[in-house]
Parts: sequence; structure tokens; C-alpha cells
Amino acid sequence: MRFRRTPEPTGYRPTEAEVADAAARLNAGSQHAAYDLTAHSGDRRRETAMRILGHCVEDTDS
Repeated sequence: MRFRRTPEPTGYRPTEAEVADAAARLNAGSQHAAYDLTAHSGDRRRETAMRILGHCVEDTDS
């Protein structure tokens, strides 16, 4: 059994500002910005979706 390294994902990696904007719009009730950003991300769709959701979580511990 040989270890195979998976190839580096291809696709667009959105900036933090783009992710934060999509998260703000998602929190406001519009999923279009998040959907468009993840669709544009190619192989990085899951990573982008998780980054958006991470920005959506509000800190309630304060």
C-alpha cells in the first residue's frame, strides 16, 4: 500500500472580506451571496462554506 498525496485543490479561495460579506447577508436572510461564492470556489466549495458558516456564528458567551 502506497501513500498518495491528494492534489492541491483548484479553484478560487475567497478573501476574508468576501466571506464576511456573504456571512452577513446569510445572517440577514439572503442565501444568494453564500451560494454564489461557494459555487465560484471550485474544489474549495466545502472550505468556503465552512468559512462562511464560521463567520455566521455569533458569540453568545459575552
